[in-house]
Amino acid sequence: MAEIKFGTDGWQAKMGRDFTFAKVRLTAQAFANLLKRTPGNKEIAVMINYDSRYLSETFAQKAAQILTLNKIHVFFPLRDAPTPAMALAIIQKQMRGGICFTASLNEPIYNGIKIFTANGTPALPSKTLLLENEIKKIAASFRFKHQYSDPSLIHYLDIRSPYLNHIAATVHLDIIKHARIKIIVDNLFGTSRDYLDRLLSDHGIEITAIHNYSDSYFGGVIPSCSKSNLRELARLVVSKGADIGLATDIDSDRFGIIDSRGRFIDANLIMPPLIEYLITVRKISGDIVKSVSSTDQITRVAERHQRKVHETPVGFKFLADMLSSRNVFIGVESTNGAALNGACPCRDGILFNLLICEMLAHSQLSLPQLLSQFARRFPPLFNRETQVAKSSPRREKFHSLLQEKNFSFPGLELLKIKYIDGIKFIFANSWLLLRESGTSHVIRICAEAPSLRQAQQLLQTGRKLLE
Repeated sequence: MAEIKFGTDGWQAKMGRDFTFAKVRLTAQAFANLLKRTPGNKEIAVMINYDSRYLSETFAQKAAQILTLNKIHVFFPLRDAPTPAMALAIIQKQMRGGICFTASLNEPIYNGIKIFTANGTPALPSKTLLLENEIKKIAASFRFKHQYSDPSLIHYLDIRSPYLNHIAATVHLDIIKHARIKIIVDNLFGTSRDYLDRLLSDHGIEITAIHNYSDSYFGGVIPSCSKSNLRELARLVVSKGADIGLATDIDSDRFGIIDSRGRFIDANLIMPPLIEYLITVRKISGDIVKSVSSTDQITRVAERHQRKVHETPVGFKFLADMLSSRNVFIGVESTNGAALNGACPCRDGILFNLLICEMLAHSQLSLPQLLSQFARRFPPLFNRETQVAKSSPRREKFHSLLQEKNFSFPGLELLKIKYIDGIKFIFANSWLLLRESGTSHVIRICAEAPSLRQAQQLLQTGRKLLE
C-alpha cells in the first residue's frame, strides 16, 4: 500500500488506486487520535468540507463517520463550499481544525485531503508529519467495522452567509457598482458558484456568469486558473465588451484575471499594483510576505513605500503561518494565490478577484491602461518557470548543488545564494531558482529578469546545472 504523504498542497492521489475509502477512514482515525491528545476543552468540534469533484462528498461522509465514532462533533457546510469560507467558519465557531476533500488543480480522477488548523490555515509540515506518523503507527491494527454515526454529533452549518458578509465588509463593492464596470465570472464548475457571482449581482453590479453549475468532470478542463483553461472566458470578455474577466479554481482559493483585450494576467503582473493600491489608497499598514518564487516587483513596491518583505518556501501554509505570527498585512504566492491578514488569513480567490475589481474601478482606467501606467514607474520583470522530470541522476545533482560552495555564471554578477526552498541564485538584476516540487515528481526551475530573452536564458542555465 502506497504511503500517505502530505506535500505542498495536502495529500493527493488517484481515486480507486491510492485514494480509497480505506485510506480516508485510516487518515480520519489518525486525525481523531491527534485531536484527542491535544490539550483543550473535552468537547472537540471540527469542520469537514469538500469540493464539487466526483465522490468528494462521499469521502467527506466516510471521514465524518469515523470522527463521530470518536465522539467528535462534525460540522458540514450545506453543500460543497470554498475553502476560505470553511476557514472562516473554523475560526468563528472556535473549532479545533478541519479536513477538506479536494485535489485542487489535478485531473478529475484525483482526490485529496487538506488539513486545516484552529487558525483556519493549512497545517504546516510539522503538523502533517505528526499525522503521517500516526497513520503509520495504527495502519497495521486499524480495522473498520461498520457502525452508524451518532446523528447528535453531525451538524449542518450555513457558512455561506457569514463568509459573504465578511467579504462585503472587506471589499468596497459600492466603488465597483458606481464605476459600472462590466464583469464576466467563470466559476469553472467549482465551489465559487453562488458565491462570487451572486455577491456581485446582489449588489447591483452587472455580470455574466459561466460554468456556474456543478460538473464533476469540469467540462473537460482542469479546474485551475491558467491561461489555457480560461480561453472561453477570454473570448467572452472580448465579444461582450467587458472590462474584466474573473475566475476561481475548484476550491476557490486561487484567482484568475482576464483583461478587456482578452489577455490572461498572472499573479506576478497583477499583485504588485494591487499591493500598491492597498498601501496608498486603502492605507493598510504592515509588512508583506511572499513565496520565494514570486516576482521581485513586490519587493520594489515595498521598498518604494518603506515596507519590509519576508520570503518563505513555496506552499501557502508557510505564508499563512507568517501572516498569523508577524506584522504582515498580505501574503502572496506566484500561483495566483493570496491572503489578507484579517478575520481569516487564508488564501482566497474570491476576495482577491473582488479587490482587483475595486482597484480597477477606483482607477477609472482600463486594466491595460492601469498596468501600463504601473510599468512606467516600475520597469517590467519577466517571471518564467519550467520543469524537468526528477530522475535519480537529476535528484542527485540537485542535492549536490545544495552542498556546493563555488559557482560561476559567465556574464552574470552573483550577489547572493538563498536556500529558503531549494537553491536561489540572486544576480544584479535577475534571479534563478531550482526547487523540488512538493506536489509532483519534478524539479521546478524559475527565473526572473528584465527581458523575456534573459529569463529564458536563465531557465536554460538552470537546466544545464541539473545535467
